[in-house]
Amino acid sequence: MTVLSSRELYEQALIDHRQGTFEAARDKLTQAIELSPSFQDAYEALAVLLFNLKQYDDAIAVIRRWIKLNPNAIMAQTNLSRCYVAKGMILEAENAQAEARRLGWKAELEGKKKEMPAADFEDRIARYKKVIAYDPADVLGYFSLGSVYLEAGRFRDAADAFEKGAAVDPVHSASYLNWGLAVQGLGDKVKAAKIWRQGIEAAKARGDMLTEKKMSSHLRALENKPA
Repeated sequence: MTVLSSRELYEQALIDHRQGTFEAARDKLTQAIELSPSFQDAYEALAVLLFNLKQYDDAIAVIRRWIKLNPNAIMAQTNLSRCYVAKGMILEAENAQAEARRLGWKAELEGKKKEMPAADFEDRIARYKKVIAYDPADVLGYFSLGSVYLEAGRFRDAADAFEKGAAVDPVHSASYLNWGLAVQGLGDKVKAAKIWRQGIEAAKARGDMLTEKKMSSHLRALENKPA
């Protein structure tokens, strides 16, 4: 009998998920983690799978193990927030999202201390593409991919990623904010303004006042209007 490695189990689990055999995918991801307790991709995939199966408590348990392994895992906090929202635990969800933002700012500050090698961009791009391949309806996957493209100055790719994210979740206001920035980077100010107007409405619907203010500020600057 052939013994599969944790990576092989992980890859087969992705195939199982795409084919709709969710129980098999869950079992393989669990085995992958048992074989390699530090395999973070497996933790994320299992957490997303359990979330999609509405097994929120199990997903939270997996994410907590992931956070214990890597306290700086931004996506772990983001996925934890999603689980809490699904359970109606709004305060806990906001706290997890705030921690994700804090970790993001920390990573951004550290990144400014040294120039990011091109190879690292490609590694991050490949990782988020894998997230999207695993769950094409994961708006955070598109947002993360678009953010890397935007950081790398690949505005066309960034715009495409954020547009897909907004299509998946029409009130994900952060996607509109960065989508507009990417389109502005392409030199299309008219389209950028249109996107930000849509995004402002999405932010209002979501209750995301901070992102709404940012888009309003960008829009005023684009249209040369005073605050």
